[in-house]
Amino acid sequence: MTQDVLQPFSEYLGIERGMSPLTVEAYCRDVRRFLASAIDYGVLDDPTDATQWARLDAQKDLLRNHLARLRDHEYRLSTVDRHLAAIRAFYRFLLLNRTVQSPPPNLRTGRGGREKRLPRDLTVELVQDILELPDPCEEKGRRDLTLLEMIYGLGLRLAEVVGMNLGDLDFPAEKLLVRGKGSRERFMPLAGQARHALEEYLAGRLEPEVWLALRDGILPREMQEHPVFLGRQYRRISRRTVQYRVSHYAGKLAGLTGVSPHTLRHSFATHLLEGGAGIRIVQELLGHRNLSTTQIYTHLDRSRLRAAFDQAHPRAKRAKK
Repeated sequence: MTQDVLQPFSEYLGIERGMSPLTVEAYCRDVRRFLASAIDYGVLDDPTDATQWARLDAQKDLLRNHLARLRDHEYRLSTVDRHLAAIRAFYRFLLLNRTVQSPPPNLRTGRGGREKRLPRDLTVELVQDILELPDPCEEKGRRDLTLLEMIYGLGLRLAEVVGMNLGDLDFPAEKLLVRGKGSRERFMPLAGQARHALEEYLAGRLEPEVWLALRDGILPREMQEHPVFLGRQYRRISRRTVQYRVSHYAGKLAGLTGVSPHTLRHSFATHLLEGGAGIRIVQELLGHRNLSTTQIYTHLDRSRLRAAFDQAHPRAKRAKK
């Protein structure tokens, strides 16, 4: 199936629904898999023929069988949920264009609802150990240290730190413009160790006159779209490179595996909450649209929770016999 077949659907998701490019790509991939199932179950003959999509109208059994197939392949419930959301969006698109007459099938993924997977978080000490590993005497070391500081110090997503441009930095006002999911923008404070690392990195990478203009808030317009972080051949750093560098430094610590940029972002949120920041503040800093998304970051392990309870509550201690 060619990408052109779903191009109108892709534009609907990106322009009308305001979804991020990565979400649009995932939804289109999920819909292509659904259309392939429609062939297997005899509903469609050719999924690339959009005129046949009218046959998808009121095909609740098709959707039910498709989701069952995904579960049989042991997909996580969160992944099955995304497939279902993509298919519902596709049906809304077809309904909007009068290809089908019925609304999206009303099905749930089942098995107790959506699976809640808590991201891993690191202790403050472990994060500090990771931050001490890049060599600040080398340009790549200064870049890597700045990447780590921006992700952990500001809780940035991988796509946000990769997509950062020089024009997003406002050193005089001590703020950073972050472009998040769904083209939503937010401002983050540009201070502390993250700002210091950024200044050291950019002062060594940029031409002196460009750095001074950026520092003073008078960067020329033609420079504002230039990337902050560079990779090979002086191009914008790739997502894969950032993932590799984070994993590389974490791997230098004995037994520390599976650490990703999202691990550092989650640690940022966890450490803020443990330090007394309110969940609404953390929601704003993380760029979450819904509070329910932020609430998965509020977990505490049982030992810390019990210790805090025993220490703080007057009725927590067991009465003496």
